Amino acid sequence: MSQSVNLGQLWQHPLIQRFWAVFGAASIRVKVMGIVLTMITLLGIFVTVQLRFALYETLEDQLHVQGIGISDSIVARVEQTAAEDVAGLTSYLEGVKEHYSAGGHNTLVDYVVVRHADGSIVASSALNAAPPGIASPSAVTMQDDDGRVRKLDTPWGAVIDVTTALSSGLILQLGLAEDEIEHITNTVTFQIFSITLVMLSVGFAGAFFLTWILTRPILSLVDATRTVAIGDFSRRVTRWANDEIGDLADAFNAMTSSLERAARERQERDALREHYIRGVITAQEDERKRIARELHDSTSQSLTSLLVGLRNLEAAPDLASVHTHIESIRDVVNHTLDEVHTLAWQLRPSVLDDLGLVAALRRYVDDYQERYAVQVDFITRGIGERLPVAVETSLYRMVQEGLTNIARHSGANNASVLIEQRTKGIRAIIEDNGSGFHLDQQISDRKRLGLQGIRERAELLGGTLTIESEPGQGTSLFIEIPHSSETEAR
Repeated sequence: MSQSVNLGQLWQHPLIQRFWAVFGAASIRVKVMGIVLTMITLLGIFVTVQLRFALYETLEDQLHVQGIGISDSIVARVEQTAAEDVAGLTSYLEGVKEHYSAGGHNTLVDYVVVRHADGSIVASSALNAAPPGIASPSAVTMQDDDGRVRKLDTPWGAVIDVTTALSSGLILQLGLAEDEIEHITNTVTFQIFSITLVMLSVGFAGAFFLTWILTRPILSLVDATRTVAIGDFSRRVTRWANDEIGDLADAFNAMTSSLERAARERQERDALREHYIRGVITAQEDERKRIARELHDSTSQSLTSLLVGLRNLEAAPDLASVHTHIESIRDVVNHTLDEVHTLAWQLRPSVLDDLGLVAALRRYVDDYQERYAVQVDFITRGIGERLPVAVETSLYRMVQEGLTNIARHSGANNASVLIEQRTKGIRAIIEDNGSGFHLDQQISDRKRLGLQGIRERAELLGGTLTIESEPGQGTSLFIEIPHSSETEAR
């Protein structure tokens, strides 16, 4: 927990935030190329430094061995010459220096000196000059465990000094310059540096090509996304390769296809809803006209007849005539009441509010069979209690609309209505043996309007409408309305 807190605090550090603000703003191409070039540069520097030190140390160790080998190879000759001819010893030492410094050897002899233990020179290839380190011990920068091999720091460079004690009491001192080691090390270092530059060039080209491969489809996706953002869902991107970016391109194309299909369906649904709303408004106006006509043609005439009867009653000459006019007036009043009740039932059956959905539908089905030549089987299952008002009203209207469509458009002579209580809601099935239709064909506006009205009512309650139909095979409507048994009916 404390580690995560510390990491969070570290991430909030101003320097890190400032670095991320700069680094995060760079493009992917710059990031990848920067990382690749940085890694190659760091690796090149590390390899160059490590190899330079390792090579220098290896060559220096070899020079130690060569110095000891040269000293051991001339010891016998030096002892013999020193005993017989000191002047000839100087010439011999100069010859040794010239021989081992020639191009055939990978050594460079700075000096060969034969001296006494007190430091006095017997013979020397360096014109009797004392080698450094004899009179000035501070020039010694390194020596081996037995003190025979030392590394001296001289004005003309580092020297490997090999000291060999002779049997005569003299001391042979051989100096090998490290100039050849420096030359070889510098040459190899330059070669590695050149290789690093070549690798940087290759890495730059590879990183550029890699980032081009990576960013080209991403930029294409970004451009396509901007097109989709303004509402154009027809844009598709090319699958560049069979990798994750290719999968991303396929997913993007699938998404845009789904969005295009959803947009098209939404436009169709909006157009159909607009048509449905216009149809509802038209139907409401037609219903108002019908009610006005009913009131004018039937109820108004009945009331006029009632008014005439009252006038006749008022002018009746005797009691017998009064009774006759009263009977006539009673018939007119009864007829008017029947007309008003019928009109009220057509607007909204009172039994739906008083007794519930099942009783209202039974009465509607009975009246429907009397008005149309269609036999209807009405079945209910598990509807043992009142449903919420919205559910009952919507189901009543959906069944009413479904049966109306059957009577007007299907040509069926048999139909069935099933309403059942299920675990997760109410299911209503309306079927007929009529002409049916292709689901993908353009059906009549009136029939489409009726089906759309059923769908709209179902969706308002969170339900669905499923239509199954084939030409000559009739039509089935499956209405699913979610409803919990614990929902209060009223």
